[in-house]
Amino acid sequence: MLSSFIICISLFVAFSVEGQVLPDGRGADDPLVQALRWERVVYGSDDPVRTHQALEAKAGCYAEAGLFEDAVATLERIRMYLLEADDVSEILLLKARYSHLAGDDGTALGYLEESGKAESEPGLYAVLLAGSWRLSEAREWALRWAGDDVSRKEAVRKLFKKAPHFKKEGTATLLSMIPPAGQMYLGKPSAGAASLLLNAGAAAFTALELLDHNWVTGFLGGGLLLNETYFKANLQKNLSRLDDVNRVAAKRFSSELEALLAPSVFPRKDP
Repeated sequence: MLSSFIICISLFVAFSVEGQVLPDGRGADDPLVQALRWERVVYGSDDPVRTHQALEAKAGCYAEAGLFEDAVATLERIRMYLLEADDVSEILLLKARYSHLAGDDGTALGYLEESGKAESEPGLYAVLLAGSWRLSEAREWALRWAGDDVSRKEAVRKLFKKAPHFKKEGTATLLSMIPPAGQMYLGKPSAGAASLLLNAGAAAFTALELLDHNWVTGFLGGGLLLNETYFKANLQKNLSRLDDVNRVAAKRFSSELEALLAPSVFPRKDP
């Protein structure tokens, strides 16, 4: 009984903001206030079409406020199986755009490919492919975006000449066998210098203990120390660092590509 009363009070407070100014200074035209109004429509509607429209509008309000993750989460609430195929494609395209703006290019790429609208959105597709490390495909779609415009094609080719060369796991593993080569390969010279000093110290400790015939300390203590400095702090850390290095490089390049293609390819398409 008490919980029902609390829910009713909460809904009354939430839905009474129309035409008012909220305590934090937000007016009725604020996108978050508008989002709350659309949620009220969703809550009170038993019409699937109206519910779908309200959720799409609410997602647009969140996008206007820069809350792109919330916009995607709102679109996820739409019951896609009730929509026509064209409407499904449009919602998936919106999810792709909002996911990209939220910084999740991998998810955005999946939505765009699922929508079947890559052909009509070559610029967006190129940027998402670049952010997902698929540079050869990204170049192809960026050239499609350029069409017959010679200057645009030249700009695309010039940019892709500066495309990053992603680090390879096999090479990183092999070079990590010799500190600081692995860190240098990954563009982390200071980490390499630190790793070299740590491993040199661990190796020296182990050697000195063995020379003094301290077998237990040498083999056991030295082995444990080298496990921490060589295997964990060197090998394992380099491999975990590899994805981060490639992800940062891909994101930086996709941002440069987006800057080249914008704004004609990336107009805000809020509902």
